[in-house]
Amino acid sequence: MRNEYRNAMRSKILIKNAYIELLKQKPATKITVTDIIHTANISRGTFYAHYKDTIDLWESFQRDFLNQLIHFTNKHQEELLVNKIDLLLNKTMDILKNDFETYNVLANQDFSFYFYHDIKRVILESLIKEYSVSEEVQRSLNIYIGGFIMLLREWLENPNFESMEEYTKTLSRLIHQGIII
Repeated sequence: MRNEYRNAMRSKILIKNAYIELLKQKPATKITVTDIIHTANISRGTFYAHYKDTIDLWESFQRDFLNQLIHFTNKHQEELLVNKIDLLLNKTMDILKNDFETYNVLANQDFSFYFYHDIKRVILESLIKEYSVSEEVQRSLNIYIGGFIMLLREWLENPNFESMEEYTKTLSRLIHQGIII
């Protein structure tokens, strides 16, 4: 049983690595299952044991990222909303930095809009769920998190973009000074 799990994890890693390598060469819409199985040196059955199609594979990157963020959110409770926002922004940065090459390649694809939209949705939902905030604060959070997501997008898509850490510090300072919320 343990060996089967290890083999399944190995197969998924091979598939994902092959997909990222192919994304460096051509757009996601042009990548086929055949391309992936040849690059990963696996069988078609192995691919379909894990993913329905290339869209499902693409979405698995999103699911993995969002699951990490949701797990972190559920695990870390904060008394103050501003502290929770800091934690979420920094965790988002940590996840992206830990696998920057992958997220950089994914960010430069046509479907990436949905990825950013989902990151924003998860962060907002977790904040609104945990804290009873007024509609005005919800609007402020929407604008604030939306701005952060657009900066993330710029950082991932543009190799010459300034340090995202500096933007995160600035956003944190603004929120702690009460300028944003």
